[in-house]
Amino acid sequence: MARSEQQIEAGRTPLGLWWSLIAGFAAWTFDLGFSYVLEQHSCSTGHHYLLHVISFVCLAIALTGFGAGLVEFRRFPGTTSEEGGSPFDRAHFQALMGMAFSLSFVVVVIAGSVPRWILSPCD
Repeated sequence: MARSEQQIEAGRTPLGLWWSLIAGFAAWTFDLGFSYVLEQHSCSTGHHYLLHVISFVCLAIALTGFGAGLVEFRRFPGTTSEEGGSPFDRAHFQALMGMAFSLSFVVVVIAGSVPRWILSPCD
């Protein structure tokens, strides 16, 4: 039995499930924070690409959360469902929610980066 399955049976959440639940939010937080902090620097030095690099890195972070959720989701036996009360059923639901959260925050990061592509940081 795999280590993550042993953790689920013991009532603990594997690290991959935790990451899938928080990766999207962390990516959006980093994107918003670093873009705000580095906007003035980007304007004064003319390095506008820095804001785009931040968005791409944060997009990749959010996608790793989706990937971690997908890996954990595929580890479950075929008998799990969203309706049951067993530890595997709860972990199955957490994996689905983690993938949904990550993809939702991918959209949020993309939506936040669109104005950076269109507008100058010096305006």
